[in-house]
Amino acid sequence: MHPAIFSRFLAIPAAAAILTSCGDSSDPTTLVERELTASEKSFNMVETSRERFRYQTQAPVAGHGDTAAAESGASEPKLTYDTPEGWEEKPGSMMRDVNFVFGEKGEGSCYLARLPGAGGGMAANVNRWRGQFDADPLTEEEIAALPKLALFRQPATLVEVDGPFAPGMGSTETFENYSLRGLILASSSGAVFVKMTGPKELVAANSDAFNQFVASLDVKTN
Repeated sequence: MHPAIFSRFLAIPAAAAILTSCGDSSDPTTLVERELTASEKSFNMVETSRERFRYQTQAPVAGHGDTAAAESGASEPKLTYDTPEGWEEKPGSMMRDVNFVFGEKGEGSCYLARLPGAGGGMAANVNRWRGQFDADPLTEEEIAALPKLALFRQPATLVEVDGPFAPGMGSTETFENYSLRGLILASSSGAVFVKMTGPKELVAANSDAFNQFVASLDVKTN
């Protein structure tokens, strides 16, 4: 990959995704590519088709814009990633573009989701996640001091919390001794979330797998 990268955030809507994989999903080197749906390609949140991608990606060839790419027959961008060993991919949904379960009974989960706009803001999302674990909200200063991990080559905020997990979203069940490890990457043009939850020991055992998945995420434009 060329070392130069875009300096601006690129936007993608929160549309449903159909995921296809090449080979056995238990293979940690499996590369998965997803063609964008028609609604994603036509989502005109920002100026150019490249900018419709929230993810920072490879820089275009100098002097060649969207028109040149279209005329040359360049392929549409694809979301790519590695499937960690032991993780099983499940179908995406309106809120989850990439969706995995892991553990003997599939009790652990990890997903990637996108929202247009600011997605509610960093503080609101961090404290929403913490609220699912009955944890006190953090101040803006405390949130700014949270660790960062690279997500699509940009610094994303790392959120980690333990406790009784009440996921909400129509569920009234509470899961004791659970953990969350998640990343939030947000700007005024869009937000990306990667969220892993499960029993505390299981999440700890899959911390490296989470990091592997996050590091592998990319958008290919050719």
